[in-house]
Amino acid sequence: MWLEDKFLAWWLHGPRYGWSKLRRWLFERGFLQTTLPHVSSLADIQARLREIRWKQDSWPQLFDCVSYPQRVWARKTDDCDGFAILAATLLKNWDPQTKPVVVTAMVTPLANGHSVCVFQMGGGLRYFSNALLSSRIFQSYGEIVADFTPPNRLVCWDVIQPETLKELEYHVV
Repeated sequence: MWLEDKFLAWWLHGPRYGWSKLRRWLFERGFLQTTLPHVSSLADIQARLREIRWKQDSWPQLFDCVSYPQRVWARKTDDCDGFAILAATLLKNWDPQTKPVVVTAMVTPLANGHSVCVFQMGGGLRYFSNALLSSRIFQSYGEIVADFTPPNRLVCWDVIQPETLKELEYHVV
């Protein structure tokens, strides 16, 4: 395993979510009063996500911080994990039976790592990649990761619970 691979695996399985929780507590608590939009369909969720502008995390976020969905909505900018956390929250508010999770894949080159919101629908799984809704139905998280990571080299990936950032699955390739 390359040194970069070891770092990516360590970061995703180790400090990423602890850092996100600390950063949320220190800098984002004021956003918790922000009201998220009401949605009544997948089309509504996609329309709200299209209002967000993609912007890479900067130094204060260590380039990989998972913000509160209320911060994403209030600022109208974030990177892929912001889109995923907002989509998961809107999905849960609309229909808790969708059981949304956030799936993150660490790949090389590092800049192409990506997070998506995966949810249950129609007897399978679908996902939002930023504001784009997948048209296919998948049977596993692994199939989804294989769908959105090429042509990058996959190093590791995880599945987290959006509200708590608790890791549900972790996989090293």
